[in-house]
Amino acid sequence: MKRWFIPMLVLIASALSPAAQAAPLEHERYSGTDSFDFDDCGFIVHEEVAFEGNFLLKAPRKDGAPPYLLDNYEVHETLTANGRTLTIDHQGLYKDLRITLVEGTVYQFVSMEAGQPFVMRDSDGEIMFRDRGVLKSTFQVDTQGDTDLDNDEFVEDSFVLLADHGRHPGFYIDFCSVLDTYFNG
Repeated sequence: MKRWFIPMLVLIASALSPAAQAAPLEHERYSGTDSFDFDDCGFIVHEEVAFEGNFLLKAPRKDGAPPYLLDNYEVHETLTANGRTLTIDHQGLYKDLRITLVEGTVYQFVSMEAGQPFVMRDSDGEIMFRDRGVLKSTFQVDTQGDTDLDNDEFVEDSFVLLADHGRHPGFYIDFCSVLDTYFNG
Protein backbone atom coordinates (compact mmCIF):
# COMPACT_ATOMS: atom_id res chain seq x y z
CA MET A 1 0.00 0.00 0.00
CA LYS A 2 2.79 2.47 0.89
CA ARG A 3 4.63 2.06 -2.43
CA TRP A 4 1.52 3.28 -4.34
CA PHE A 5 0.89 6.26 -2.07
CA ILE A 6 3.62 8.62 -3.40
CA PRO A 7 3.01 7.98 -7.14
CA MET A 8 -0.74 8.32 -6.59
CA LEU A 9 -0.25 11.57 -4.65
CA VAL A 10 1.92 12.97 -7.48
CA LEU A 11 -0.68 11.94 -10.07
CA ILE A 12 -3.54 13.57 -8.12
CA ALA A 13 -1.53 16.75 -7.48
CA SER A 14 -0.64 17.12 -11.15
CA ALA A 15 -4.24 16.54 -12.20
CA LEU A 16 -5.51 19.20 -9.79
CA SER A 17 -2.83 21.84 -10.50
CA PRO A 18 -3.75 24.65 -12.90
CA ALA A 19 -2.63 24.33 -16.49
CA ALA A 20 0.57 26.10 -17.39
CA GLN A 21 0.14 29.51 -18.96
CA ALA A 22 0.74 29.60 -22.70
CA ALA A 23 3.76 31.50 -23.93
CA PRO A 24 3.06 35.14 -24.80
CA LEU A 25 2.27 36.03 -28.41
CA GLU A 26 4.98 38.65 -28.29
CA HIS A 27 7.49 39.70 -25.64
CA GLU A 28 9.93 42.50 -26.34
CA ARG A 29 12.31 44.66 -24.38
CA TYR A 30 12.55 48.01 -26.10
CA SER A 31 14.48 51.25 -25.85
CA GLY A 32 15.16 54.27 -27.97
CA THR A 33 15.44 58.00 -28.33
CA ASP A 34 13.73 60.67 -30.39
CA SER A 35 14.06 64.39 -31.00
CA PHE A 36 11.48 66.69 -32.58
CA ASP A 37 9.72 70.06 -32.45
CA PHE A 38 5.99 70.54 -31.90
CA ASP A 39 3.67 73.55 -31.93
CA ASP A 40 0.44 71.97 -30.60
CA CYS A 41 0.19 74.65 -27.91
CA GLY A 42 0.65 77.64 -30.21
CA PHE A 43 4.43 78.05 -29.89
CA ILE A 44 7.40 75.88 -30.83
CA VAL A 45 8.70 73.46 -28.20
CA HIS A 46 11.73 71.24 -28.79
CA GLU A 47 11.53 67.78 -27.24
CA GLU A 48 14.18 65.14 -26.55
CA VAL A 49 12.84 61.73 -25.51
CA ALA A 50 14.52 58.59 -24.14
CA PHE A 51 12.43 55.50 -23.42
CA GLU A 52 12.68 51.85 -22.45
CA GLY A 53 10.39 49.13 -21.31
CA ASN A 54 9.11 45.60 -21.41
CA PHE A 55 6.16 44.90 -23.73
CA LEU A 56 4.03 41.74 -23.64
CA LEU A 57 1.07 40.61 -25.74
CA LYS A 58 -0.91 37.74 -24.23
CA ALA A 59 -3.29 35.53 -26.16
CA PRO A 60 -6.96 36.52 -26.01
CA ARG A 61 -9.27 34.48 -23.81
CA LYS A 62 -11.75 34.01 -26.67
CA ASP A 63 -11.06 33.22 -30.32
CA GLY A 64 -11.16 36.30 -32.54
CA ALA A 65 -10.75 38.76 -29.65
CA PRO A 66 -7.79 41.14 -29.47
CA PRO A 67 -4.75 40.17 -27.38
CA TYR A 68 -4.09 41.52 -23.89
CA LEU A 69 -1.35 44.14 -23.57
CA LEU A 70 1.07 44.63 -20.70
CA ASP A 71 3.67 47.40 -20.89
CA ASN A 72 6.15 48.18 -18.11
CA TYR A 73 7.60 51.48 -19.29
CA GLU A 74 9.95 54.32 -18.42
CA VAL A 75 10.13 57.55 -20.45
CA HIS A 76 12.17 60.71 -19.90
CA GLU A 77 11.21 63.85 -21.86
CA THR A 78 13.11 67.14 -21.94
CA LEU A 79 11.12 70.10 -23.30
CA THR A 80 12.84 73.36 -24.25
CA ALA A 81 11.35 76.68 -25.41
CA ASN A 82 12.28 80.34 -25.03
CA GLY A 83 15.50 79.47 -23.20
CA ARG A 84 13.73 77.45 -20.49
CA THR A 85 13.67 73.69 -19.90
CA LEU A 86 11.39 71.31 -18.07
CA THR A 87 11.37 67.53 -17.78
CA ILE A 88 8.59 64.99 -17.70
CA ASP A 89 9.18 61.45 -16.45
CA HIS A 90 6.80 58.54 -16.90
CA GLN A 91 7.31 55.26 -15.04
CA GLY A 92 4.58 52.71 -14.74
CA LEU A 93 2.80 49.56 -15.70
CA TYR A 94 -0.13 49.49 -18.15
CA LYS A 95 -2.24 46.32 -18.25
CA ASP A 96 -5.44 45.30 -20.03
CA LEU A 97 -7.67 43.66 -17.41
CA ARG A 98 -10.76 42.71 -19.43
CA ILE A 99 -11.75 42.78 -23.10
CA THR A 100 -15.40 42.28 -24.05
CA LEU A 101 -17.06 42.20 -27.46
CA VAL A 102 -19.56 45.09 -27.78
CA GLU A 103 -20.80 44.38 -31.31
CA GLY A 104 -19.37 43.60 -34.72
CA THR A 105 -15.64 44.29 -34.45
CA VAL A 106 -15.82 46.77 -31.54
CA TYR A 107 -14.41 45.68 -28.17
CA GLN A 108 -14.66 47.29 -24.73
CA PHE A 109 -11.35 47.34 -22.82
CA VAL A 110 -10.95 47.78 -19.07
CA SER A 111 -7.37 48.64 -18.15
CA MET A 112 -5.21 49.87 -15.31
CA GLU A 113 -2.09 51.98 -15.11
CA ALA A 114 -0.01 51.93 -11.94
CA GLY A 115 3.12 53.73 -10.84
CA GLN A 116 4.20 57.32 -11.43
CA PRO A 117 2.92 57.86 -14.97
CA PHE A 118 3.56 61.62 -14.98
CA VAL A 119 6.12 63.68 -13.04
CA MET A 120 6.84 67.21 -14.32
CA ARG A 121 9.87 69.14 -13.01
CA ASP A 122 11.06 72.68 -13.69
CA SER A 123 14.64 73.53 -14.70
CA ASP A 124 15.72 73.53 -11.02
CA GLY A 125 14.38 70.00 -10.53
CA GLU A 126 11.44 71.18 -8.43
CA ILE A 127 8.36 69.02 -8.89
CA MET A 128 5.45 70.84 -10.53
CA PHE A 129 3.13 67.80 -10.78
CA ARG A 130 3.54 64.21 -9.57
CA ASP A 131 1.00 61.54 -10.43
CA ARG A 132 1.14 58.29 -8.44
CA GLY A 133 -1.16 55.41 -7.72
CA VAL A 134 -3.54 53.46 -9.96
CA LEU A 135 -5.87 54.66 -12.69
CA LYS A 136 -8.54 52.28 -13.94
CA SER A 137 -10.20 53.18 -17.24
CA THR A 138 -12.35 51.83 -20.03
CA PHE A 139 -12.42 52.56 -23.76
CA GLN A 140 -13.54 50.96 -27.01
CA VAL A 141 -11.46 49.81 -29.98
CA ASP A 142 -12.61 48.77 -33.44
CA THR A 143 -10.32 45.92 -34.55
CA GLN A 144 -11.54 46.11 -38.17
CA GLY A 145 -12.25 42.37 -37.89
CA ASP A 146 -8.65 41.23 -38.20
CA THR A 147 -5.61 40.56 -36.02
CA ASP A 148 -3.54 43.47 -37.42
CA LEU A 149 -3.06 45.74 -34.40
CA ASP A 150 -1.72 48.54 -36.62
CA ASN A 151 -5.15 49.25 -38.13
CA ASP A 152 -7.12 49.21 -34.87
CA GLU A 153 -9.03 52.43 -34.20
CA PHE A 154 -10.01 53.91 -30.85
CA VAL A 155 -13.72 54.73 -30.79
CA GLU A 156 -14.00 58.48 -30.29
CA ASP A 157 -15.43 59.65 -26.94
CA SER A 158 -15.37 56.10 -25.50
CA PHE A 159 -12.66 56.73 -22.87
CA VAL A 160 -13.99 56.85 -19.30
CA LEU A 161 -11.95 57.04 -16.11
CA LEU A 162 -13.45 54.40 -13.79
CA ALA A 163 -11.28 54.92 -10.71
CA ASP A 164 -8.46 57.14 -9.50
CA HIS A 165 -6.68 55.48 -6.57
CA GLY A 166 -3.89 57.79 -5.52
CA ARG A 167 -3.04 61.31 -6.61
CA HIS A 168 -3.03 62.22 -10.29
CA PRO A 169 -3.08 66.03 -10.60
CA GLY A 170 -1.32 65.87 -13.98
CA PHE A 171 -4.18 63.80 -15.38
CA TYR A 172 -6.54 66.74 -14.92
CA ILE A 173 -4.39 69.68 -16.10
CA ASP A 174 -4.65 71.62 -19.33
CA PHE A 175 -1.21 70.64 -20.64
CA CYS A 176 -0.93 73.54 -23.11
CA SER A 177 -1.92 76.06 -20.45
CA VAL A 178 0.80 74.76 -18.12
CA LEU A 179 3.41 74.87 -20.90
CA ASP A 180 2.33 78.36 -21.96
CA THR A 181 2.57 79.69 -18.40
CA TYR A 182 5.95 78.05 -17.81
CA PHE A 183 7.64 78.88 -21.12
CA ASN A 184 5.97 82.20 -21.95
CA GLY A 185 4.76 83.32 -18.57
